[in-house]
Amino acid sequence: MKQSKIKIYAIFMIFTAIILFPQAALYSSPYELSPIVDGTLTGAGLTLFGISLYTGKNVESLSDEEIASLSKDDINNFDRSAADNWSPAAGKWSDIVITPLIISPLGFLLENETRNDFFIIGVMYGESILITQGLTGTAKNIIQRERPFTYNSDAPYLNKKDKDAVRSFYSGHSANAFNSAVFVSTVFSDYYPHSLWRYAVWGTTLSTAALTGYLRYKAGMHYPSDIFTGAAIGSSIGYLVPMLHRTGNKNISLQVIIGEEKIIALLFAF
Repeated sequence: MKQSKIKIYAIFMIFTAIILFPQAALYSSPYELSPIVDGTLTGAGLTLFGISLYTGKNVESLSDEEIASLSKDDINNFDRSAADNWSPAAGKWSDIVITPLIISPLGFLLENETRNDFFIIGVMYGESILITQGLTGTAKNIIQRERPFTYNSDAPYLNKKDKDAVRSFYSGHSANAFNSAVFVSTVFSDYYPHSLWRYAVWGTTLSTAALTGYLRYKAGMHYPSDIFTGAAIGSSIGYLVPMLHRTGNKNISLQVIIGEEKIIALLFAF
């Protein structure tokens, strides 16, 4: 009786293996974590975020004399139209529109393949956000470009006196929106390279990111150059982070270069 049970159990295990093994063989995660890559990216993100906090202490608000001296004629032709915009409603809508993009990676919990790798996806997304935020904050605090609404007589004077009024370059909303859009679309395409839905994902996410940038322009918060720069940087980070984690990219090496002036740089060799 015991032997028959063992045979039945053995047959069941073999039958299960025959069914499941081909499915397991067909699925191979496109990403993997690496102590070197993830340590470097996380370290770079934390460093940039720390620099952004430190440089933020040196940001000073515009004086009354500086506000009075602002002239639209001093703005380049490409960006000048932004100085005519002031819309708090558009600013609020930009916050609303960007929210689904920021939380969109949670959608990967809906499918088995991406759910099983959600820790890896979460680590990658966290790294991309950390680097994007740190780099954006550092640029804003160092460059200190006046926002378009500071030139607009319709904007409240108290808003112009706020320290955030000199943190226009570059657009953080655009950087974060395009980082999320490209990250989600890239990850989806890597998991489902043959799915026709990938076109819809790319189209929807990029359109939403573009709308976010447009609303920041209409709000009087950013110039077109701020938005395009933020979009380019955010997109690059959103694509670069998943690319560095692809299992097939064994030929990619990442090095940290520290110069004589303590300038830290990341070198990616292909």
